[in-house]
Amino acid sequence: MLGSFLNTITGSLLIIAVTMMATMGIALIFKTSTTTNFAQGSIAALGAYVTTFLLAGTNLPLWVALILAVLIGTALGVLVDVGIFRRGRNVNIVGKQIITMGLVSIIIAGIPMVFGADIPPNLPPFIPGNFSFDVFGTEVTITYHAMVSIVITAVVLGLLFFLLYRSKWGLGVRVTASRESTAELVGVNTFVITATSWGIAAGLAVIAAVMLGGTGIMMNPAFMTRIQVNSFLAGILGGFSTFYGPVVGAVLIPLSVAVVGFFGRFSPFFQDWADVIVYVIMLIIILIKPQGLFGKKIVKKV
Repeated sequence: MLGSFLNTITGSLLIIAVTMMATMGIALIFKTSTTTNFAQGSIAALGAYVTTFLLAGTNLPLWVALILAVLIGTALGVLVDVGIFRRGRNVNIVGKQIITMGLVSIIIAGIPMVFGADIPPNLPPFIPGNFSFDVFGTEVTITYHAMVSIVITAVVLGLLFFLLYRSKWGLGVRVTASRESTAELVGVNTFVITATSWGIAAGLAVIAAVMLGGTGIMMNPAFMTRIQVNSFLAGILGGFSTFYGPVVGAVLIPLSVAVVGFFGRFSPFFQDWADVIVYVIMLIIILIKPQGLFGKKIVKKV
């Protein structure tokens, strides 16, 4: 029993890492551009396809292909902000969301047209194989790919949070997130802030997609959709008023789904309805705390 539970937890660590990366990108764009980027999952899938194309066409090592794909994804994110969102900065929130939904249609339709059917259906892991260790006489197993993904997530997000709270760029992001017009009044170049935020968010999405693709999942243009949905929910659960709240939510949701699914050993109901049960619990929490677990109620003075 203990071994099964611990293996359930270790089995969820990769999805937790993937969701954390995707959620941080969504939170960055939400805070700086005041919109929910529905195209985040599509951009991630595009990055994964670029990675597989580089691997198949050039025989580059996975690490090199990943870095190149991240650079391409970052450039795409900057292009989206500079070429589209900067021109429509006065569009209302709903209008911005519709723009991102249009990007979803373009990217999903464009992937098969650009890459065709010759792309390998999945990505290789960073390192193949499993690592096993003993806990109280119970063997617990985790893949090397998951371990590498966790390290990548910790390093990337750790560096990002350091920059957010210890650099001039991070101060600009936080001021822009508070109020863009005020940021401009105090000399913050909000164009640079939003462009870099879109670029970083796209880069994070590509890394997340490659980490998920390394599990052997069959790739298609919409294979990151579930991660994107959970990332949005993580932001709502943790509270979009902070940067760390959505990341904590990104840990809680996949972990909760795994724990509820574990009880499928006793009843198929928990296995089949794990996602629904977790979403219902989330709904109850949000009804009690509409700003999220770490959100703060904003009081406007008039």
